[in-house]
Amino acid sequence: MNQLEKLWDETLGKFKEKIEDIVVFDSYFSDLKIKEVQNDKIIILIDFKFNLSFIEEEKDTLQNIFNSLSDYNYELCFIAKEDYIDQNQSEDIDIDIVDNLNAEMTFENFVVGSSNKIAQNASLAVARKPGTSYNPLFIHSQSGLGKTHLLNAIGNYMKKNNPSTKILYTTSEEFLNEYVKHIQMNKMDEFNKKYRHIDLLLIDDIQFLASKESSSEVLFNIFNELKRNNKQIAITSDKHPRELKGMEGRLVSRFMQGLTVSIDTPEFETSKAILRKKIEVENVEYSINEEVLDFIASHFNKDVRELEGSLKRLLFFKIISTKKTNVIDLDFALEAFADSYVSNAPKKELTVDYIKKTVADYYNLTVSQINSKSRTSNIIIARHIAMYLVRTLIKDISYIQIGHEFGGRDHSTVMKACDKVSNNMKKDINYKKAIEDIKSKLV
Repeated sequence: MNQLEKLWDETLGKFKEKIEDIVVFDSYFSDLKIKEVQNDKIIILIDFKFNLSFIEEEKDTLQNIFNSLSDYNYELCFIAKEDYIDQNQSEDIDIDIVDNLNAEMTFENFVVGSSNKIAQNASLAVARKPGTSYNPLFIHSQSGLGKTHLLNAIGNYMKKNNPSTKILYTTSEEFLNEYVKHIQMNKMDEFNKKYRHIDLLLIDDIQFLASKESSSEVLFNIFNELKRNNKQIAITSDKHPRELKGMEGRLVSRFMQGLTVSIDTPEFETSKAILRKKIEVENVEYSINEEVLDFIASHFNKDVRELEGSLKRLLFFKIISTKKTNVIDLDFALEAFADSYVSNAPKKELTVDYIKKTVADYYNLTVSQINSKSRTSNIIIARHIAMYLVRTLIKDISYIQIGHEFGGRDHSTVMKACDKVSNNMKKDINYKKAIEDIKSKLV
């Protein structure tokens, strides 16, 4: 039960105290429920059309009680169920929704790694069973890590499995522009009708609606209506809902009713998998050495867009290069990235802070994240590797000292982390390669 429904129940309770004939209340008013909200109008359905005149006589009293509780000026609109059904059936005929989906963004071509697995799994669960457990789904991350891809993947999955589903992908900017346009054209009824009949609403970059009071009010009402009718909502942002400054508290509360997940920067293995997928999509006809992929995944892994851009630069350099070769090796790659990568920069003094900073940079993290209590997969990997490198590269440093340097952790925690890194290096060649790459930056 949402807040307005609770207020309506309170309204009926206070109205019951005022009415003289309890039989009249039980017969006409006790079963009245809110059906939907349209801007400032609250639609309440009546079972039988012949009861409408009796209920309308008490409209002002009910409206005054409700507005005194809600501290807002709503209009109560009582409609017989048969009229409501006829009205909405006729509306459905006129609705033509363009989904705006990018057909190329699917679950099949989304590269999954430890940095995005939770978000991918949650998105697939929403696509398979919309409007149930995870509603709304709120995905947050910095730009370029795959939020938009997942939103479109949800839409494309549902569209493929149920072509009649009404789906709309929109950015918050497009939503705002559409809202302003309909206000200017005096066609808000058309705007509201469209959004009330969507089965899946996908809103990208919701943070841009912060401080937009009127459009936030409209979104709030649309959100409530879709949620009440078990329609699925999925939202992305560059911040966690609690960090959306300027966003109305009641909207933030709605965002957090479902499931909130994050996407982290791609770790080494995921970065390489993304590069392989992009090479496959580009239909590259010549081979690219593994060490070239290692190099790009290590130095240009801030986000997916940077990885894609680096690969495109490499392929373009191959086109314009005077060197005739069917293989791109590391020497060729270093030449292609000569103005953006310095391979012989002087090494700094080997300290705990320098090792932590080098590992953090490699995984596109901050030192504070390395030191934090976070249990996010890529942060744990970086933290363990940093502990291991401190232990192996700095002479005579104890496990107790290392634990103190990493946020006051127990010495046994450090021992287990170092042992885990040693074991992983024996089992995973890519993991070992990443550590060797970090070492090369340090010594």
